[in-house]
Amino acid sequence: MPPPSLTDTVRRDDPDRYLAALFAPETVRTRLLVLYAFYGEIARIPDAVSEPVIGEMRLAWARDAVGDLFASPRKVRRHDVYEALADMLDGSGAPDQESLLTLVEARNADLGEGAFPDAAEREAYVDRTAGTLVRLAARACAPDWVPGEAGEAALKAAGRAWGYTGLLRAFAPLCTAGRPPLTAAEMDAAGLLEAHTVRAMEPDKANLARQGLIREAAAALHVLRATAKSLPPEVFPAVGFATLARGYLKAVTRQSAPYAPLVESPLIWRQARLLMASLSGRI
Repeated sequence: MPPPSLTDTVRRDDPDRYLAALFAPETVRTRLLVLYAFYGEIARIPDAVSEPVIGEMRLAWARDAVGDLFASPRKVRRHDVYEALADMLDGSGAPDQESLLTLVEARNADLGEGAFPDAAEREAYVDRTAGTLVRLAARACAPDWVPGEAGEAALKAAGRAWGYTGLLRAFAPLCTAGRPPLTAAEMDAAGLLEAHTVRAMEPDKANLARQGLIREAAAALHVLRATAKSLPPEVFPAVGFATLARGYLKAVTRQSAPYAPLVESPLIWRQARLLMASLSGRI
């Protein structure tokens, strides 16, 4: 198992992925928790720094640390996350260097300010973050599985469903941080200015502007429902949490005040929903 500190961090900061990982055998669960700990470590950097240049330096350190893991001879930084990653690199279902670096590089976008230039750029961001992590997790669960066209579509949809829903769940703090998860066109069409979102103003316009993001999340969930049967049972711990995106999306659509904290389902409900999904095979 990874160090207790990493497990505790994933349980606290990424509870839904943690719950899904519990459905995996112990050795696979260890791989998943290490991946999620690494993902969380990288994702926290933009919010933990006061200046973009400091964030760039920390991401550069992470990029070099990943490179060291794949160097010959291997170099392991003295850090719980990278030590845990090193322990799993020679095993079955290990992550590849390119994917780990993609997760690091993607966070450079979080160091900037303003809306996404367009929907394609937002989609690419979701694919590089949540999508890449889903693929790594699926490989950790089923190293010998060859996804095929339907399987690839299901993994992509799972990543997008979770990524888009995650942007909606974090709508208020992202706006406050000057990074509204909207496109420039969506804001223009709603008459919403960045000064409004930073100050949590014009909630009606903000609600209108995020409808495109809501539709993208719903579309990804539709594709996931249509393709999920192509996923083998072994992959459930890697994607099962995506079934919870439906509940989160419903909560968002019921919410008339976009800047207010989202009222989410209790933990016990999410546990029950994951159990039902694992038994039925329906994500």
